[in-house]
Amino acid sequence: MNPPDGGSGVGRRWVLSSHSIGIAEELSLWKRIRREYDAHDGPGPFLLTIDGRSGSGKSRLAERLLRRARQETGHDVEIFHLEDLYPGWDGLASGIEAYAAMVARLLDGRDAPWRAWDWQRNAPEEDERVVSARTPFLILEGVGASAPGHPGVEGHFGVWLSLDSAVRRHRALRRDGDLYRPYWEMWAAQEAELFDRRG
Repeated sequence: MNPPDGGSGVGRRWVLSSHSIGIAEELSLWKRIRREYDAHDGPGPFLLTIDGRSGSGKSRLAERLLRRARQETGHDVEIFHLEDLYPGWDGLASGIEAYAAMVARLLDGRDAPWRAWDWQRNAPEEDERVVSARTPFLILEGVGASAPGHPGVEGHFGVWLSLDSAVRRHRALRRDGDLYRPYWEMWAAQEAELFDRRG
């Protein structure tokens, strides 16, 4: 695990190899997150972002940190999964545009309305959803959670998960199987383009 690099904007970032995240690594990371959370005084929620390319273990780490945060803070902690927002397999860039607007509102202490993508219908849901700015602690996880190309709307603390592409592909296809297989190259190309925008 590397120390936080300071990043740009309001965020700090830890780079973590996700091949095997043990208890010691999790505790070390949580100690730093907790320090930032305790210092946060708003407006809006404390935003923890977990970013990395497909198959790097973002969802798994988010769930582990969700349990730890709920246990140790005693506060309401929620997760927002970016995959619920992307408008289809070719929609990474436009999904991040919508996501960045949501984060900007949350950083300003305002609720963030959004529409989930129905992957079965290949269309947005009719009903609007809202991420509440009154949630004390919000974990934002998914490809692009650090809002690349949108300086000033990073979360308050960020984690970047790094993993070899062959291992990531194996993990992702084991998880999603034939549903994801035809789109792996398309999605990987969008990731490459997105993260070339990192400042």
